[in-house]
Amino acid sequence: MNIEHLADTLLQLVEQASQIAISTHRESDGDGMVAAFALQYYLKCIGRKSTIISDGEDLGRYFFLKEDREVIPYSPDCSFDLVIVVDCNSYDRLGARVDLVRNAKQVVVIDHHVIEHNPIQAQLSFIDSTYASVGAVLYAAFAQKLPALSSAQQRYFAECVYVTLLNDTNGFVNANTDEKVFELAASLVRHGTQVNHLYMDFMQNHTAGEMKYIGATLATIELVEDQQILLMHSAYALKQQCEVDPETFKQATRYVQGVKGLKAIVYFREDQPGEWKLSFRSLEIDVQKIASKYGGGGHRQASGCQISGSLTEIKKMLTEDLKKAIAGL
Repeated sequence: MNIEHLADTLLQLVEQASQIAISTHRESDGDGMVAAFALQYYLKCIGRKSTIISDGEDLGRYFFLKEDREVIPYSPDCSFDLVIVVDCNSYDRLGARVDLVRNAKQVVVIDHHVIEHNPIQAQLSFIDSTYASVGAVLYAAFAQKLPALSSAQQRYFAECVYVTLLNDTNGFVNANTDEKVFELAASLVRHGTQVNHLYMDFMQNHTAGEMKYIGATLATIELVEDQQILLMHSAYALKQQCEVDPETFKQATRYVQGVKGLKAIVYFREDQPGEWKLSFRSLEIDVQKIASKYGGGGHRQASGCQISGSLTEIKKMLTEDLKKAIAGL
């Protein structure tokens, strides 16, 4: 399907549905959740009610955009005619919300990740990895319809899309930052987007406890394989000590992506005892292949997964995976 037809086809399904849900991957980020905000807001502007179904995560980090958004945590009794999944194309990344999607009469998938293992079966699926964020996909789809909205409505939609770019380009420094991204950013500014405020609210709005958490994490940096691989971790005890929820702020990988000579970065974050969330970054290795091996996914240069076990064993396992990937370069 062409991007020019996405909005009209989606809106046809919206018109046929009596109950509409919007959702994204588990442990949502500033692309998936904020794109959901943008889509819900547009539907509200044209008179259609929808509900964002979260996995129960704290959405306080989006305080500057969250006003009036209809968000509820998933429960087994949730049931909707139409479920729109953004920033995710695999059942494996939905968590408990698999049943929400499987039980819907109509399913729409809008994503910019490469197609992953166990893809979601949908009546309408638009997946294009050439877009920097799923928010960028939504803007391209609805750009011709935005002039029908008021200036204030256009500005809110544009602000959401801008935040999705900030998230998935890491403040316009990741390798996916290209001419197309800057052209989109310029378009969003023309809608009245105040980029300085959005950057401060989304990228730099940290508490002292959060900065202590990040600092202690950086102190665990370990370089292996002739200093080509950087490993670092955050133990569950650190989360308790600093009294923070790491899901509510930007993760520590952004602080080490400029270290010289690296081929890969792996960040291990212990969310519960023995339960680790891994984040991979690389400019040379396809880390999405490694993440998908463990049920995760993402992008070629930035991906993640979840693994249970001891930090020592998980580090050893992932280091071997990365060694093989480096040897294949």
